[in-house]
Amino acid sequence: MIKRFWRWLTRPSGLAWSVILAGGAVLAVIGLGGVHTALTSTQSTEFCVSCHEMTYAYEDLKKSAHHTNTSGVRAGCSDCHVPASGWPYLNAKIRASKDLYHHLLGTLDTPEAYEEHHLGMAQAVWTRMKDNDSRECRSCHTRDAMTISTQKEEAQKRHTEALETGDTCIDCHKGIAHRLPDMKKAFDQAFNKLKSVAATSDLGDEAFTLQTMPFYLAKGESKAAGQLLPATSLALRSRDGDWLQATVTGWRQEGAESVIYGAKGQRIITAVLAKPTVEHAQAGTPEVVADTGQTWMPVSVDIWLPAENVAADIAPVWEYASSLYQNDCATCHTAHTPGHFLANQWIGQLKSMERFSQLSKEQNRLVLKFLQYHARDGLMASGH
Repeated sequence: MIKRFWRWLTRPSGLAWSVILAGGAVLAVIGLGGVHTALTSTQSTEFCVSCHEMTYAYEDLKKSAHHTNTSGVRAGCSDCHVPASGWPYLNAKIRASKDLYHHLLGTLDTPEAYEEHHLGMAQAVWTRMKDNDSRECRSCHTRDAMTISTQKEEAQKRHTEALETGDTCIDCHKGIAHRLPDMKKAFDQAFNKLKSVAATSDLGDEAFTLQTMPFYLAKGESKAAGQLLPATSLALRSRDGDWLQATVTGWRQEGAESVIYGAKGQRIITAVLAKPTVEHAQAGTPEVVADTGQTWMPVSVDIWLPAENVAADIAPVWEYASSLYQNDCATCHTAHTPGHFLANQWIGQLKSMERFSQLSKEQNRLVLKFLQYHARDGLMASGH
């Protein structure tokens, strides 16, 4: 009996082959059905929130229009985070296995831990949606079906721009289903890292301020002679212990002698002088700007300042400022490139956005200076 079975198994007849193939097909169907059932069952909202760390995100969703609205249409977790079919669907399922790993590890086991990772998780989703042209959004929302003319004025403007520039949903609609992460903590961490790197760098002939800071006309004075704005260039002359002697150069406008600007005709504030300090500034030959008729003159002032919060290189300062601008402004809309506006236009543009921003006053100053220096007519654009 055993020998016959072995011969049948090793040298199957046509009928045996048919039985084997039929049995394999049945097993394949059962296996595929089981896999499909398993995959389908893991994309329900109920399954997602069965892990307690997902309840934090779910509480956000329940407060949004994607959960409760006048039309009664509700979006679940998989509607926004799982593609409908094909390789993108399988890829999303494979990628989601890391959630199980972090669940077992307890990475997000407390509200505090969730908040610590909130920004990173949000940025990962934003990047993925940007890369796939907000694919899951388009499973419900399509541009062809939108009647832009009936939308509110601001929505009409933004959607028309998006159609022209190729922007995608997530460029403007971050935070629409889940609250935005607290960007302030991340900004502060990045600044502390910048200060740490600057503190260990050797200063050459030039340095750049990291933040608004006082300056003095003599070493060790207690009364400030004025303030230096972030990213101000300093020509270093000497160092005496914890003090630096430097020269600040720039331009000042006739009638506004207490302010030193970064360029002629451009309101890029470099330093603000106290009234008694104005007479210590050395002014050059006045020049009239043809476009405005305003009189400007080159100016310099010799100063002392504490040897702290200054960087040897402007590049990491601009990198930090660019990060502030992109991460703050791009949460609501696609951030304009710095060259989109003129240097003086950026003042009003940034001012109008302050009420929507998470940036501090100090961070806004640095971002403004970055945008002005890299503006269409800025110093960086002109090669200076």
